Amino acid sequence: MKVLVVGTGGRDHAIAWKFGRSPRVSRVFVAHGNAGIARSAECVNLRTIEEMADFAEKERIDLTFVGPEKPLSAGIADLFESRGLPIVGPDKKASRLESSKCDAKEMMRELAIPVPEFENFSEPDKARDYIRSLGYPVVVKADGLAAGKGSLVCDSVAEAEAAVRQIMEERAFGEAGQRVVVEKRLYGRELSFFCFTDGYSIVPMVAAQDYKRALENDEGKNTGGMGSYSPHPFLNEALVKTIMSRVAEPLINGVREKYSIVYRGVLYLGLMLVEKGDEVIPYVLEINIRLGDPEAQVILPRLRTDLVDISEAILAGRLKSMQPEWDPDYRLCLIATSGRTKGKKGWYKGYPDRYKIGVPIEGLDKIDENCLVFHSGTELDPSGRLVTTGGRVLCIVSSGKTLAAAREKALLEMEKVGFEGIYYRKDIGLE
Repeated sequence: MKVLVVGTGGRDHAIAWKFGRSPRVSRVFVAHGNAGIARSAECVNLRTIEEMADFAEKERIDLTFVGPEKPLSAGIADLFESRGLPIVGPDKKASRLESSKCDAKEMMRELAIPVPEFENFSEPDKARDYIRSLGYPVVVKADGLAAGKGSLVCDSVAEAEAAVRQIMEERAFGEAGQRVVVEKRLYGRELSFFCFTDGYSIVPMVAAQDYKRALENDEGKNTGGMGSYSPHPFLNEALVKTIMSRVAEPLINGVREKYSIVYRGVLYLGLMLVEKGDEVIPYVLEINIRLGDPEAQVILPRLRTDLVDISEAILAGRLKSMQPEWDPDYRLCLIATSGRTKGKKGWYKGYPDRYKIGVPIEGLDKIDENCLVFHSGTELDPSGRLVTTGGRVLCIVSSGKTLAAAREKALLEMEKVGFEGIYYRKDIGLE
């Protein structure tokens, strides 16, 4: 069969890699991919969802799997389904769970799903007044899609007021900042929890630990993710049952019954686990409508079950019969980013701020073949050299019987990679 993967980043490279390992798949196309993906799949220059649907019809694509949130929010699933093209991913209505943090929080509050105390605002002055009235630290979040950078964690009233100004008045995240969520900052253990769902049945995946902050010791600005590992250190069967019964099941069943949303695809729950007495309460910090990046890079290599089989079960509404198998070994992902470099007019601060592109990348041919390399922001320049095109450039995924062994291997291999300004966190997996 022929598969089309939609996406250009490291997560999408991992998805394409996973489909490429299926004995049922003859060709993998990626729209529109990157230089790393092009080494093992056929990248096609399709930029709009209409172009992708036309291509899927022309090539008789048997299955399309969507990686990023933007095409889902633009209605790619609706378009494909209207043409009778099989596609894995929630429709535009369901995509509001990620494309509007304000709407998602309102829905969860109505469904009695644990969320931090919050209020939504469309006027910056009212948001600031609310912040001043509170006696605790807050997180200020842009309502719309902001590539994982729209949540500003604040330690003081002044920082929170500055966050409102940055999001709503300076429009640091564009139209995503028309509204904000101001929510109570919680303290506990963070967890990225993923499920497959056909809208009725929900099958949990293994979990991952993600690192959002740019700098070591979880300092610096929020990013799209600087690294991850799986399995998660404290996710056990009892906690899985708690998350499923208090969050995942009430959410999927609730949006179907109350809002007529049949959610099909991957559900990503960003949770804060807070201990209250003898119980652990899983508060939802965010919902994403797809696999995470870089969580997918450590989850998919552990998946032993064919992703084609799971995708078909989602589309046929028979996910309940699936019991995915997982490799117990650890996977650890290090992200190499475009860091501080000097330009013609001064210094680039580096990701997630301004960064230099077009920088040659060396050393990938030296990476141990037992490690995986997934590309996020790379291309070939006119001379055929591999160069950087993004803030997150590529990642190395290692494996090991222990987290420490996987971490040691990833760090060793990353030392072989070189480009001007390369930066990566060396504390990923250091627990």
